[in-house]
Amino acid sequence: MSQLVFQPALDPFHAVFRLFRLARLSKAVGPLLIDHVRILDFYLLFPFRIRGIRLTPDHQHFKKLSEKYSYLTPHREQPDAALLFERMQPMQLAALETMAAQNFIDKDAFLSNTFKVTDKKIPEAILSRVSELNRQQADLVDFVEILADEYELSGSNGLKARTDLMEYRYDAI
Repeated sequence: MSQLVFQPALDPFHAVFRLFRLARLSKAVGPLLIDHVRILDFYLLFPFRIRGIRLTPDHQHFKKLSEKYSYLTPHREQPDAALLFERMQPMQLAALETMAAQNFIDKDAFLSNTFKVTDKKIPEAILSRVSELNRQQADLVDFVEILADEYELSGSNGLKARTDLMEYRYDAI
């Protein structure tokens, strides 16, 4: 017997939707490196994995989000965070390329490895769903914004190191 199971992490269309959710961050904190956005996307999709981030003492209280959003934990086994994050990369990049091709993010910035939102309007049907979900998960969106604004990406104290999702030891800092 075979089963069909939907995994949003491996769906490029779902990735586009999540990136629309993150688009307001680019306006709030400025352009972000693509890898930074990929990490933010990971925790937006898997908030129950926040407990695994090495946060600063001021942000330790955000680990409670793991319990609050534990209902989002899939019922089946999942690979460890780093492997799942690696498997998400092709879908995230396809979503980013689509957004750049449709001019929702700046094409030249994307080619320079940067996520920079343009002034193109998001279709109303998508925008209303994005706004509603961001409102429902306002605490999670606030946390992701803190990761975007207050944590550098690279280095031994950067987001790559704090999450163990990406190699950081060879970063040029």
